[in-house]
Amino acid sequence: MNLDLFKLRPIRTPRLDGAMLQRAVSRIGKMTEGWEGDGTASFTGLLDDFRVRMRLGLQEGKSFEESSNGRRREWMLLSLYLNDLGDEGSREWLPPLDKNVVVSVLGEDPGKLKRHIRRLATQLYFTHYGRERLPCLESMCWMLELAWRSAPHEKLDPISKIWAENAQILFAIDAPDKVAEKWKPGMSVHELADTFQIHQGGLFRERLIESLILSRLKRLPLANNDLELNDLVISEKERKLNSTLPLGAAAAQILVHRSQNENASMVPENWSEQLVTYACDPRVPNSEMQQRWWGWATSSEKDVAIRALSKLSLQAFIKLLEQSLRGTNAEHQFPERSRMLLNLFKIGKVIDARLIVHRDLNYQLDARTKNVLHPSWVGGGPQHTSFICLRCTDDVFLIEGTHSFALRGFVGPNSFPVNGFWNSAPKGYHDSDFRVTKAKCPIYQRHHTGDWVWDFVYKLEKYGPNWRRLS
Repeated sequence: MNLDLFKLRPIRTPRLDGAMLQRAVSRIGKMTEGWEGDGTASFTGLLDDFRVRMRLGLQEGKSFEESSNGRRREWMLLSLYLNDLGDEGSREWLPPLDKNVVVSVLGEDPGKLKRHIRRLATQLYFTHYGRERLPCLESMCWMLELAWRSAPHEKLDPISKIWAENAQILFAIDAPDKVAEKWKPGMSVHELADTFQIHQGGLFRERLIESLILSRLKRLPLANNDLELNDLVISEKERKLNSTLPLGAAAAQILVHRSQNENASMVPENWSEQLVTYACDPRVPNSEMQQRWWGWATSSEKDVAIRALSKLSLQAFIKLLEQSLRGTNAEHQFPERSRMLLNLFKIGKVIDARLIVHRDLNYQLDARTKNVLHPSWVGGGPQHTSFICLRCTDDVFLIEGTHSFALRGFVGPNSFPVNGFWNSAPKGYHDSDFRVTKAKCPIYQRHHTGDWVWDFVYKLEKYGPNWRRLS
């Protein structure tokens, strides 16, 4: 017997033609491109071909349906809009994603959407949320809400389950506001977005940041100061909103409107400095800054903000006044002088107040006061005097100073002795600019022993009503 017959021969190594193998891999890649999950080849080339073909078709006068007709049409169109809506140049030729286009892509019955189409449409929604890129926003919200509520829950992955369970919140015209209402103390904006599986880099998350900040400001108890929220507003103040307002300007607008509606047009002290840190000083002479940060405000709304800053200026001056009188023979003057200044504000006579600090005393102001009030500075003079200049009703202007400085008053729209003072940015002055001689002052009042306030009121009441309420 030939025993060689029972010997096992080695298996022959298969021989595959390299070109044939490459063609097979390419065919498999084209079959799987665009599927959910990983494909074997890049989808970019196929999408590029579709983009060129669709653009040429539109240029040739073909309809949207004719230009976009082809294999995996819905997937291609959603991918094209997802990729190209963020580019202004592409939006010039790409048909607007209006209701007709959405129905053409997603069909009449959103409850029958395929799983991968429903998910891609959701990604498109979160990425380009807003009417500027999605003129079909109302229709898309309705279709996606119905699509996710109709989806078989047991077949959904964890992310899809979150979208399905929160469809009424996530797919609505005011969805960012609705999501913002779910915020809990201590939660960051991005933690809130992650809770609802809203991906980063999309406009929905951007709108959510804005909604969360502004809605918290609207609910903040009157006069309360939320430090975490304050830092968040300042860090995001330059962000442009849909209304083209910077977020900081919208935040200042909320504080002013709430002060008008809830506090008799008086800005709570805890909110006054935020008007500047969120926006800028409403009195700043730079017209570009005025338009950027306060262009939304009417004259009465701006007056509310200026009045709030005027009170801060008065309070800062009163501290300097107290320090200048402490330990002197005139220390007894302080209670009546400070009371008179605050009463001027209380009875509504002060329209604007500007602080001018002697440059040698500038260190006495805390950093917060400097950053909010941006006081001017003054040099020279016998006593290192600081000043508060008041623009009042009835075209009355007053200058009060620290130490033994006598009150000066001027009457008339152009009577203030320093030219351009009320329209100037903070700058340096000399003591003599404000130390106007008695002969040139229609109102000149020393803080003498006795009822000097009554004497002061007597001089003022001829110029308008209600000055008597000072005494």
